[in-house]
Amino acid sequence: MSFWQTSFMVICLAVYLLSMLAFLTVCISELVSKVLEKRTLRRQSQHFPCGRCRYFSNNTLLKCAVHPVEVMTDAAQSCRDFEAVESSAQNLQ
Repeated sequence: MSFWQTSFMVICLAVYLLSMLAFLTVCISELVSKVLEKRTLRRQSQHFPCGRCRYFSNNTLLKCAVHPVEVMTDAAQSCRDFEAVESSAQNLQ
């Protein structure tokens, strides 16, 4: 092999390795951002009464039948239609 062929192969290998490293970095950063976003949403949802309300559902299309725009927002803190879901132990009595 000539000097130019060897140099070209080394450069191609270096470019390939750098592109793979960049690709993996982007994938890992996206994964980390998704995990952090879900963690933030979970922490925020603990502050809202919606999850304990009778009208709340985990349906992605309609989470609240009464106030679909205000569900899981700051406005939900003072929801006048909030009705707590009774636990099954209370229903048995």
